[in-house]
Amino acid sequence: MEKRSNNPIAMRAKILKFAGEELCRYGFHAWKLNTVVERAGITKGSLFHHFKSKEDLMMHWMEETLPPLLEEEWLSPLASADPISALQQIFRHRARQLEQAPAHDHATHPLTILVASVQADDIALLGMLRRLHRQWLDGISHALREGQKNQSVHPAIIPEEEAGVIVAASTGVELLVKTQGTAMVAGFLRSTVAYLETLRPA
Repeated sequence: MEKRSNNPIAMRAKILKFAGEELCRYGFHAWKLNTVVERAGITKGSLFHHFKSKEDLMMHWMEETLPPLLEEEWLSPLASADPISALQQIFRHRARQLEQAPAHDHATHPLTILVASVQADDIALLGMLRRLHRQWLDGISHALREGQKNQSVHPAIIPEEEAGVIVAASTGVELLVKTQGTAMVAGFLRSTVAYLETLRPA
């Protein structure tokens, strides 16, 4: 149990942090609010002072965590004049993270958890997923188009289609962690690095 904090901003951030960890480990439909309460060292009443419900906490975590994470891990690095190298570095970095993770840690990457958890009747989750993926796809395709302009990306590729392949590779491979293990998935990610090399000019 964590030490209590009298700072409401710090407490809210702590609740979001623990909620995110539980969501990524167990999925949107299996994570337990009681575990978040216990880890934060608060009562349910205190938690509900910050968030109206479990669903409200979940939505706030997605809205406040995922867009900045996408910006940090993908969109900012892609501002490089060499988007292929930037993309390769993203995949290499994630492979190293998985290789260094404890063998029993099967937490899903935050940017993949929506794909793993969303169901057809989850209107709010589907909306969040669509917005996040649109921003993700647009960021990659824009970077590839800019790369074509500066001749660091092959002129014959279709940026929008390659962006879809890249996002699918990232999210799809991440979903294999629980069944294939982190070492195997790290290898899959490194194979994607080789695919990205084919997007350079001949």
